[in-house]
Amino acid sequence: MLLIAEAGDYSPSTKWSLRLAFFIAIYVVCASALSPQSFFHLTLVYAQKFVVGIPILFIGGVCSAALIYGRGEPTRYAVDLVRARWRGCLLVLLFFFASLTAFSTYKMAIPSVVPFYADNWLADLDEWLHGTAPWELTHKLDSNTWSIVVFNSYEVIWFFQWFGTMLFVSLWSDKIGRVRYLWAAALTLCILGTILASALASVGPIYYHQFVGEDRFSGLKVAMDGLDYSHMVREPAAYLLTAYQSGRPDLGGGISAMPSMHVAFATLNAYLLSSLNLWLGVLGWTFAALIMYGSVYTGWHYAVDGYVSIIVVSVIWWATGRQPAQIETKFVIHQPIEG
Repeated sequence: MLLIAEAGDYSPSTKWSLRLAFFIAIYVVCASALSPQSFFHLTLVYAQKFVVGIPILFIGGVCSAALIYGRGEPTRYAVDLVRARWRGCLLVLLFFFASLTAFSTYKMAIPSVVPFYADNWLADLDEWLHGTAPWELTHKLDSNTWSIVVFNSYEVIWFFQWFGTMLFVSLWSDKIGRVRYLWAAALTLCILGTILASALASVGPIYYHQFVGEDRFSGLKVAMDGLDYSHMVREPAAYLLTAYQSGRPDLGGGISAMPSMHVAFATLNAYLLSSLNLWLGVLGWTFAALIMYGSVYTGWHYAVDGYVSIIVVSVIWWATGRQPAQIETKFVIHQPIEG
């Protein structure tokens, strides 16, 4: 109560940071109550990955910033940056770790709460909107060279962009911009990755035969099998299916197609990049379009999965950027990292 009573003395960014911490705490506590064993196991699994991966990304990010903004003294810039931002960086990474663990717990629990039911009508909706199955349109560009660009973008580069963006935000000097992005990321995980994913429980074209029992996407399988690098999709798909069938809470486990979280975070990051720089925005939206395309090309998603993600994330980005009457400072995110 004392914290709430004194909140009026805090800056707008601090107020919204406290509200975000409360929101994430509820999200995490509910996940641990829903499936305590899975949550605890996933906490250990993700902790091991974070201990190894985050320092590598952190060092790479600081060195990159030093080379870009350090002018003639990159080493001194890197040291000053770490001294000034390490606390905030640690808090953001803790937020990322907790929310990711909770999200994975919810995702794995979906079929036990809402059985997969929506695939048939999502596939029908896809064909009605496009006049044909969207995967057929994406595979008109088939070639081994093109496929490796798509597969690497979707299966590899996307993860580096997601983690890298979170690391950038953790070191960002713009407090308002940082809390806006973190709120948008938290709402994206909660609304799309948990609520909508449960309400529209589906597995996607890649698992249609196993769960629906029809060969509706046999042509997609033939097209994928004809590509030399399709193992980049087949192997993760087999891993997720095995984890689902065994019921064990593994890293990245859980099957959920609608909506597409790949498209959601690529879109969110495109909005962030657009707010920083025109050319970064062009790069961000180009990558988001490639991820949208890849989500259908690979068979992980129906096209409507991505459309829903783009619409909802756009609303979230607008909502987190509006200026409530009681907040005296605008949510402006155009400030660069200070040297």
